[in-house]
Amino acid sequence: MAADSSGLWVQLRGFRTREPALSTAASPTDPGPWHRDHPFLATLLVNRPLTAPSAVREVRHLEFGLEDSGLQYLPGDTLGVLVEQDAALVAEVLQLCRLEDAPHLPGQLRRHFELTQVHPGFLKHYAACSGAPALQALLADPKALRAYLEHRQIVDVLREFPAPLTEAQLLGCLRQLQPRQYSIASSQRVLPDRVALTVGLLRFDVDGRQRAGAGSGFLAGRRALQDRVPLYLVSNPAFRLPDDPAVPIIMIGPGTGIAPFRSFLQERAATGGGDLWLFCGNRRRDEDFLYGDEVLAARQSGLLTRLSLAFSREQPEKRYVQHLVLEEAQTLYDWLQRGAHLYVCGDAKHMAEAVQEALITAIASAQGSDLQTARQYLVRLRQQRRYQRDVY
Repeated sequence: MAADSSGLWVQLRGFRTREPALSTAASPTDPGPWHRDHPFLATLLVNRPLTAPSAVREVRHLEFGLEDSGLQYLPGDTLGVLVEQDAALVAEVLQLCRLEDAPHLPGQLRRHFELTQVHPGFLKHYAACSGAPALQALLADPKALRAYLEHRQIVDVLREFPAPLTEAQLLGCLRQLQPRQYSIASSQRVLPDRVALTVGLLRFDVDGRQRAGAGSGFLAGRRALQDRVPLYLVSNPAFRLPDDPAVPIIMIGPGTGIAPFRSFLQERAATGGGDLWLFCGNRRRDEDFLYGDEVLAARQSGLLTRLSLAFSREQPEKRYVQHLVLEEAQTLYDWLQRGAHLYVCGDAKHMAEAVQEALITAIASAQGSDLQTARQYLVRLRQQRRYQRDVY
């Protein structure tokens, strides 16, 4: 959908992951003494699969012990995790750069430098160091560059365009390793001394070599039970339940986007409150219906007033949550008219924009209005803090 001259669509498209709060009120969450430079070493207590072995993508449920940490979180908050690079990946990078004998580099690369996410700055520096003309040509073609970077890590570039580097050249090409942030998937009212995450493992092959994401590989792939994991709380006041628990809420969170809504459901189960409506789903009910037993039990008990499920591969035509939004246009609009708060969590690149377009179309249909009027309605919801997104 193209932007219009009013700028309202630009406002709607301007949302970003972990966006700042709309007010300057202090968050009631308490990180204690822990922060990015001084994380809490939490014990990994639970690491169980949420998906069947046949699922296209593995997703796992993790729980960490918070005893004696003083960490106090609210539904909607996130955890920052200080990850380490895979030692095998570090060794491969050093071998390709012919720096295997540098004694202190393995520890530096493992803890402090990004080795998975390739960025144009790396290619620019490495092209200059390696003298590879093919890389220079790639940098001059933005479309080809995007396609090239989509499923490659730094080690794949080094393997494709090998060149010996000095220690200074290698470190000059790399960015600092950043903490990974994950939506909290539990309520502290239910798990007072624990915190839960929902982690999808990013895995793919490049020329027959398996690669993994730095964060998901560290957390769900290389940590054993009772291992200590450095983490800290990231308050997210821009993604909060209404102050009044009687206010109805609509939650749209397919895939791992269900994580914060699991915390919302646990919170409302403990406190009571108004109507709850969840849109969720994945590819197949029998392979990757994340927290399926809990979701169905919440509907059966009445905790969930409405449940809308989309399993995209169970029928000839793919079916996603945005299709359910369009089908439920009038009911959804009726909920909004009686004050419901609307939340969206999940993939920013595809899902969040598709859901937003569906919301605009659904509101226009229910109002009998044009798309411009529906956009203005959604902007007002945003300004009133009744439309909140946590996308990544």
